[in-house]
Amino acid sequence: MKPKVAWVSKHPILPIQLKILKQKLGNPQIVQYAQLFVNVEELHNALKQADVKYAVVVLPLSMIARLTEYNDITWIWSEMQKVHDDCIGLNCELFNSDTDVLLPTRNTHGMFYRHLRFSCFKKIKGVQLLLEDF
Repeated sequence: MKPKVAWVSKHPILPIQLKILKQKLGNPQIVQYAQLFVNVEELHNALKQADVKYAVVVLPLSMIARLTEYNDITWIWSEMQKVHDDCIGLNCELFNSDTDVLLPTRNTHGMFYRHLRFSCFKKIKGVQLLLEDF
């Protein structure tokens, strides 16, 4: 039986990400969840009803911290490295559609892109707040 992997992101899965998931999990069934969820419980319930075993989550850290309280799903982080800011977009000579995403942003000169490249997947074990005396 193929393991089910939830792709919880408004961004589609990149070819390299799919390739890596296939290498690690055989030939998993990918189910994309691009919609907004009211809360963590709603998301978790949806994933449990779909019998998801793994979930790649692109969510605010506050939500990810709460999700890690549920041990019945393996939570996965997609590590992205910045290529550069103020990117021109698809005409960028460094852009690779298999590995990269372009996130629209504005700066003082107008609309540009944050150019990010997938580097690896990591299991999310928890989210920690580090403090020091002020």
